[in-house]
Amino acid sequence: REGVSIDELVVLPSDFAHSSLTFAAMFRNRVLRAMQQSKARRSGGFGSPSDHEPHWIEKWNANHREGKDSLDWFFRAFNSTGIYEVVLKSSPRFYGFMVCGGVVGSYYWSRMWDHY
Repeated sequence: REGVSIDELVVLPSDFAHSSLTFAAMFRNRVLRAMQQSKARRSGGFGSPSDHEPHWIEKWNANHREGKDSLDWFFRAFNSTGIYEVVLKSSPRFYGFMVCGGVVGSYYWSRMWDHY
């Protein structure tokens, strides 16, 4: 705003102590605190991480293929490299890997078709 000095905009605690704004802020704080205390606890409710899946999904998830698969040796070797944790998880590295892999892959895909 024009004509207002910076000293007029600065509010010191001594200026604020007896104003109606202090009362309004304290009242708002008290109301917010009361509302927060009256809410029902939702820990473990619908949609929370500790919410249980339906029984058939839990049964499906409990069916591990470890040691039963014909490619078990490959999965063990792949998991021991740590590539998934370092590169393939959803992270900026993952997106960089996908973009660079797409560029290189599409280049060689195009070269393959140009050859024929």
